[in-house]
Amino acid sequence: IDMFGQRPGDILVLGAAGKMGPTLARMAQRATQQAGNGARVIGVSRFSDPAEKSKLEAWGIETIQGDLLDASFVQSLPDAPHVVYMAGMKFGATGKESLTWAMNSLLPARICERFAGQTIAAFSTGNVYGLTPVMRGGSIESDPLNPQGEYAMSCLGREHTFEHYSRTNGTRVSLLRLNYACDLR
Repeated sequence: IDMFGQRPGDILVLGAAGKMGPTLARMAQRATQQAGNGARVIGVSRFSDPAEKSKLEAWGIETIQGDLLDASFVQSLPDAPHVVYMAGMKFGATGKESLTWAMNSLLPARICERFAGQTIAAFSTGNVYGLTPVMRGGSIESDPLNPQGEYAMSCLGREHTFEHYSRTNGTRVSLLRLNYACDLR
């Protein structure tokens, strides 16, 4: 709530109907309301499941339906000072490697070009580290990158694409690697 109070402006959540998108969008919507800054939370997705779109709208989140791989659609998105990048291809990637690479490596370039002056929080994955013994508890940030497989390699491509645009255009980007570890004791 304090953060949104100090950083006014709309929040664009790309990939808002994915695995974590609805929860994040709802939390942002509640925080902006409590902060009283008048910011809109706008969820962007293909909305393959119409129920997800309806759910977000019921929570007061504006929605925009479209294909983020369509360059003209990306250009039509509203300006927003805060962009949360959650779009990507993970589940069902086998046999669709070219789509996986387009979603995970090409799309970030389009987003960085469209939102060059904005702040982007880009979600990634701990899969870029490679396999780690379960007893170790997961990878840590200082581990060497060792992506294994098309998905993990395309995610490293995503990170490097965001890094490139951050360095060349001055786009403020925060990469957020999700790292899952489980205790099988």
